[in-house]
Amino acid sequence: MERPVRTPRTPRRTRTAVAAISATTAALLSLPATAEAVTPPPAVAAHLAVAPYPAGVALTPDGGHAYVTSQSSGAVSVLDTASNTVSGGFTAGSGSYAVAVSPDGHRAYLTHHLDNTVSVVDTATDAVTATVPVGAQPWGLALAPNGSRAYVSNAAANTVSVLDTSSDTVTATVPVGAEPHGLAVSPDGTRLYVAASGAKAVTVVDTASGTVSGTVPVGHGVFGLALSPDGTRLWTADGDDGTAAVIDTAASTVLGTVAVGSGPYAVTVSPDGTAAYVSNYADNTLSVVDTASRTVTATVPVGASPYSLALTADGRHGYLADFTGSAVDVVTFPLPVPDVTAISPNGGSGTGGTAVTITGTDLAGATAVTFGAAGAATSFSCTKTSCTATAPATTIAGAVDVRVTGPGGTSAAVAADRFTYTAPAAHLGVALTATPVTGLLSSRVDYTVTLTGQGPDPVTTATVAADLPAGLTTTSGDCTVAAGKLSCALTAPLAKGASTTRHFSVGVGLLTLLRSWDVTVARTAGAPADPSPATSRATRSCSAVLGLLITCK
Repeated sequence: MERPVRTPRTPRRTRTAVAAISATTAALLSLPATAEAVTPPPAVAAHLAVAPYPAGVALTPDGGHAYVTSQSSGAVSVLDTASNTVSGGFTAGSGSYAVAVSPDGHRAYLTHHLDNTVSVVDTATDAVTATVPVGAQPWGLALAPNGSRAYVSNAAANTVSVLDTSSDTVTATVPVGAEPHGLAVSPDGTRLYVAASGAKAVTVVDTASGTVSGTVPVGHGVFGLALSPDGTRLWTADGDDGTAAVIDTAASTVLGTVAVGSGPYAVTVSPDGTAAYVSNYADNTLSVVDTASRTVTATVPVGASPYSLALTADGRHGYLADFTGSAVDVVTFPLPVPDVTAISPNGGSGTGGTAVTITGTDLAGATAVTFGAAGAATSFSCTKTSCTATAPATTIAGAVDVRVTGPGGTSAAVAADRFTYTAPAAHLGVALTATPVTGLLSSRVDYTVTLTGQGPDPVTTATVAADLPAGLTTTSGDCTVAAGKLSCALTAPLAKGASTTRHFSVGVGLLTLLRSWDVTVARTAGAPADPSPATSRATRSCSAVLGLLITCK
């Protein structure tokens, strides 16, 4: 079975002549059994012929171009990623594997395993500006985050060469484990990870001192490496045992392994850290691994003998070298579809306004949050794993699905997203006070009606009324008096806990010898419905003697 040339065997083009297993017979697209809105798997959008036996791929910082090496000829193909065409090329050395582009995009660095050198290329002119001797059979290459150093793994020398990129000279040579291949540099630049294939381990190098600070046993034939964006996890492609392993970089321990395809020699982690893509060289597939659950979520057929994969900064496009196919696959990675796993609270009033916390995945960048037939949330804001949304008002009662729409699609309707609307209800508290006011010429009783919203929802409209005592004169500045009846209405909605008052007075004449009367104020209409209307009332009883002695209770 073919694979990229590795020591101690001498790299020979004849090793790549064995026919690759057919992608259509050896690899079928497999998807997990999930809800209808599952994110589609990656797909090959274009297949570009390049120089024979492409091994390394590197994108410029702006993603506009990709550099693709040729193990056999030394030719470097330059791809225009906007048009997905080969826009140019140049030759550097007699054959190369790894390529990396400086953070400023001005220089490209290439390893030449036959020449034992590294070429430095001016990307503006595609001209080689320096050729730097390194160790025997240079293979992998990685740049420090600030571009000040280039690290080169020398597979036949069991060393790593450290290049000062300002002077294009080797400033240090670090002994590491046997047969070093893949390299990865921590985001802060303090640690270099080396895939020591012959030692079946990852060597950890302290970049400040240039010494080995640790070794992590991994698996048979560890080959490719990729770090999570935060540097806490290191993924390894273990070519001889068909697995990818993940290492806790703080503890320097293996957290677990994932069975992937046959001959996995390269691994790349998505820019958001949610997926690892493993190139299965021997069965012409790309395994998609969910990094949180460490499970394979899709297996995608690709070209012959896939190896290096370079991703754009947004993670939506990738450029995959097909080593024996002499081509680059342009792979599209669909935007993830939001997934809702829980909501809290899971119900509220049809009046709307309930603040709902939505928990899930891939929620960042949401363009809409809907509550079924009730419609769109009146407001929402989302992070990657959580949204806060305000439920809209509705006349319906019952369960609806709370669904989140993002650039990649709309979350599937699932039991966990159900929000149950209840019919709006609002109890109106009614209180009544009666205060006698006596005088030499006239007397009266001043009444104050206090209306209080007692929830659960706001009182939007309400009218309270009372039958007035016959024969006595009633006046009011904020209620209507007509035909022996008092009617008082809300002029604005009344929130739970809020109160408002209305006033009226009943006059008592001086010639009234003895008189007693009751005034009962009660809610007669309004919205929403009152759950306990019988208690939305209050009564006061008063009596008068000669209009001068008035008592109320």
